[in-house]
Amino acid sequence: MAVKNRREGTFVNRVNEIIESNFKDERFGVSALAGKMNMSRTTLHRKIRSATGTSVSRFLRNTRLNKALEFLVENSITVAEAAYMSGFGSADYFSKCFRNYFGYPPVEAKKRIFDASDPENQKKSGVSKESRNLLKNFPGQTTSFIGRDKEIGTIISLIEKHRIVTLTGTGGCGKTRLACEVAAQLVKFFPDDIWFVDLAPIEVEELVIKQLMTTLGLSEAPGRDMMDIVVEGIKDRKLLILLDNCEHLIRTCAAISHKLIGSVPGLSLLVTSREALHINGEKIWFVPSLTLPDPEADIDINVAGKSEAVCLFTDRARLNNSEFELVEKNASTVSTICHRVDGIPLAIELVACRTRYMDTFTILNRLSERFDTLPSLDQSSVDRHKTIQAAIAWSYNLLTDKGKALFRQLSVFSGGFDLDAAEEVCANEILPKEIIPDLLSQLVDKSMIQTVYLPGQTMRYKLLETLQRFASNLLVETEEAVWARKRHLEYFTGIAEQAYQEQFESQFVWLTKLKQENYNLNSALNWADQNCPEEFSILTGYLSWFWVLVPNFLSGKQYLEKALSNGPKGTEAYARNLCGLGYLAFYFRDRDYVFDLLNKSLSLWNRLKNRFEEAIVLNHLSASHQSISKDMEEAIKHSERCLELARKLDKPGLLNNALGYLCISLVHSKQFDNALPYLDELLTSSISLNQPFWISGARHLRSDCALGVKDFREAEKRYGLGVNAALKYGILFNAYADLQGIAFALSGQTRWAKSIRLNAVAIEMFKSIGVEIYGIWPLWDEFKDTYIDGARKAVGEELAKQYGEEGIAMGFERAVKYALDFNKD
Repeated sequence: MAVKNRREGTFVNRVNEIIESNFKDERFGVSALAGKMNMSRTTLHRKIRSATGTSVSRFLRNTRLNKALEFLVENSITVAEAAYMSGFGSADYFSKCFRNYFGYPPVEAKKRIFDASDPENQKKSGVSKESRNLLKNFPGQTTSFIGRDKEIGTIISLIEKHRIVTLTGTGGCGKTRLACEVAAQLVKFFPDDIWFVDLAPIEVEELVIKQLMTTLGLSEAPGRDMMDIVVEGIKDRKLLILLDNCEHLIRTCAAISHKLIGSVPGLSLLVTSREALHINGEKIWFVPSLTLPDPEADIDINVAGKSEAVCLFTDRARLNNSEFELVEKNASTVSTICHRVDGIPLAIELVACRTRYMDTFTILNRLSERFDTLPSLDQSSVDRHKTIQAAIAWSYNLLTDKGKALFRQLSVFSGGFDLDAAEEVCANEILPKEIIPDLLSQLVDKSMIQTVYLPGQTMRYKLLETLQRFASNLLVETEEAVWARKRHLEYFTGIAEQAYQEQFESQFVWLTKLKQENYNLNSALNWADQNCPEEFSILTGYLSWFWVLVPNFLSGKQYLEKALSNGPKGTEAYARNLCGLGYLAFYFRDRDYVFDLLNKSLSLWNRLKNRFEEAIVLNHLSASHQSISKDMEEAIKHSERCLELARKLDKPGLLNNALGYLCISLVHSKQFDNALPYLDELLTSSISLNQPFWISGARHLRSDCALGVKDFREAEKRYGLGVNAALKYGILFNAYADLQGIAFALSGQTRWAKSIRLNAVAIEMFKSIGVEIYGIWPLWDEFKDTYIDGARKAVGEELAKQYGEEGIAMGFERAVKYALDFNKD
């Protein structure tokens, strides 16, 4: 149960201790509890209400019910016994309270609480589809969950008592899967969602907070600390965050967790890590291996079948060999194999997959020496993590030399890869490109690599975190690491370069591709930054446009500034980075800095005689004159020069981009009639080229024209189309602008309340991405002054404040639905 601060947490813990010591006393009620706490009933009620949001009597009853659930789950007892043990005088009253609280009768507790992985059981247990939708960003599970009944109940009980619970244990012991199963049972306690934050792909400490922000759907803001943005974004919510795979980022994870727990009263954290965070309030729980058959017993199928480890082996063996069965003849052998790997889930799965190629007797006889090298799982042993390494090692040693070589090379990828990437990065004299597809398939068959597939997308592959680290260490030992990292950098620089060259013709395709490869791009950047400054400078220049559209303003700006400081001067990469930084700096509103960067870039491209790059800079200069210097004449001049270059270069995408900036200049200089034919051409060509930015932009500018001539109903509907287009392509900046445009159009219709509500939401959303919208475009400022200030004046400040607060309370998604209901309010 979450409490507001450390002092209240100490108080509630003391109350829980007293209640637990008096569980069996059915007469122990509010008065008795107040007496034990040496305070009046009124004071106790006030403190409990403040700390937990509930009454003393309800808190007492719920504590008893949670303890009863623990008794039912962990012991073979009757409902009447559970009622007596938890302080209920009547089994009927206990059953009624239990059903009201948990949603099912106590007689079904053990069955219901553990079947989260089975959709049918989820339906029966009251875990509805809507509840499962509260699980955000969780990995899909394609195999059944075996065992762990007692562990799930215990962890749920711990989470109810402690705001941060860390699951520790050996690599491969199943911490992540267990945590996900626990989370599926907790949706009723966390109504504001449960989030899965995967830290396995993160390589450097500084990116942990960014990964957390990305998962939670929060955006960076210039000049604001990212930790403060996270706290602000979730401070009023009751939610659970599962931080997964923290062991390689332990210091940062500890600092972030400490800050979050201290700043967000409704937050609980479930952490998986090979090492505890060691922060105040943390409850550490070690994840054991799966249960094993009694080694002293005579093993038959009944004894073996009661073991979680044997059940897991059997299930995974059947996946790989449909003919496999656990029978009397192999029960003892399977039990021995499970003992030899100490019941570690990943090790069991790696062994079980071999049933596709050999029987269990052969597995045991051929690999017994490798099993013998696995140490026992002693919690006090500093070497306990080596057990999973040994399991991976013997699986690795079963590969061919070429399979081993490919497995090592694949460790350079971060966040997954596709077949093309594997072929280009890993091919060498030992691994000809043409054999890599077959080798990759073998690695998938041998459970060394996972497949990741979404309908309509290219099949991707991913190494489990522990397997990747194992392979990466081997890559260093075999002195292949530098070569592999260079190939990785070279490949993803090529991807970025192609995306840059085709950013206008195939914008949507490349946006999707670069988002998918974001982890690999960051990995390549960070390695190049430390090892290859010149290549780092080249890669940053190719990514600047991507960082604007994602958006990723702050990190992109930092990368570009570093590239300009450390990279060679006077090169194409230097000129491209000047332009890219000027493009990004535009959103930070630093006028002199923007024009200095862009003009230097333009001058250098002129000397280098690269007209394509010159045209790109001219586009950005046009935009900068529009919004920063407010000089529409200069903006139009730069756009026309860009159009001229684009026609000579026969670049339809670039031409379309120049056309877009010309349209902006015409609209914002109020040349609405002149702009309309260009806007029709822009929309048609943008749809033909599938350019999301300008499809959205053309719709927005056409709406501006309608508003500019005071056709308010037409403007409202056109901005509505713009919102849908922007959201379809994920261009959030334009979506927020179109929502604000609807607010302007509503004000023109004297629909003041709705106008002020929608405007307030739009402003909040601009702030969330670090943008101050006013002061960028003069026409937009004029619209704001006329329509929003006018609306506020019409209703008065008191109502204006009320309407603004109502709008912000809606949130963006509800506000969009409200805005697109054109007849409402």
